[in-house]
Amino acid sequence: MKVLVAGVGGMGSRFALKLAQAGNEVVLAETWSKRLQSLQTDGLQADLDGQEVQLKLPAYAPKAVPRETDYDLVLFLTKSMQLADLVQILLPAFGPHTYALCLMNRIGHEQTLTKYLPRERVLLGNTMWTAQMTRPDHVHLADDGSCELGSLTDDPDQVKMAVTTVNVFSQAGLKAHLLEDPRYSVFRKGCVNGTLNTLCTLLECNVAEFGQTTPAHELVVKVVKEFAMVGEKEGLHFDVAEAVSHVEDCYSVIGEHYPSMYQDLVKNNRPTEVDYINGYVATHAKQYGLVAPLCELLTGEVHVKEQLQNAKNDV
Repeated sequence: MKVLVAGVGGMGSRFALKLAQAGNEVVLAETWSKRLQSLQTDGLQADLDGQEVQLKLPAYAPKAVPRETDYDLVLFLTKSMQLADLVQILLPAFGPHTYALCLMNRIGHEQTLTKYLPRERVLLGNTMWTAQMTRPDHVHLADDGSCELGSLTDDPDQVKMAVTTVNVFSQAGLKAHLLEDPRYSVFRKGCVNGTLNTLCTLLECNVAEFGQTTPAHELVVKVVKEFAMVGEKEGLHFDVAEAVSHVEDCYSVIGEHYPSMYQDLVKNNRPTEVDYINGYVATHAKQYGLVAPLCELLTGEVHVKEQLQNAKNDV
């Protein structure tokens, strides 16, 4: 499979490395200039499951990505606030048989992608792998994980591509699973992001440290209920108890992990994606005539922390 990985931070690096090591043809597109320079000079460098690896792959700024190449798949793993601009820039790279796959762990990305691409050409999913950018030229990839994806419609060609992608990813060791309803899975993963990402960032702790606190369970339940409330309005019927259990399983599975929002704001002083997580729930609750007070509060608190620290995007 020929794959264009759009966004080569921690998670993009994991998928690019594993797919390339399995024999797929992988091309990289990166917006962060320091990261792009490193990729072009030294290639992908990572501590991958305890072993230092280095792999040189073609890497371009999005506007410079070769257009004459017929990619099978464009895999989006960028920041949420960059997605709309990035997909528009990369539209000329989409051939007649190219599909988009979004594995970004936030909510509502299919709405962004389908503004610019036919719904029948968009695959959606999420990942439970972890990744950490240690510096612009290096990533740390540890822990066990998996990913899930599926098609947004029942178009036969789209369904076939989803199955093919699951097989390719699984052969690369990415432990992929096929979803009947990828929107449900993304929203369910949003519960993980809306609890652990946000709270670990505000409290400056890792996943296990948060889980060991007395108020953790009640906080998780309250946030998940707000996610479920909005999900119901969008046709997604949530099992709150199962979603809470899914979040709390992370305490032991990835307990030492500091979530991506923590890495962005606390470690690297960059703006977060909270508007696409708790902010999505708070905003859409208002649109449906509901209230999501905890998600609204958490969103505001993260933005206060961003401003107090004068968080800025890297260039």
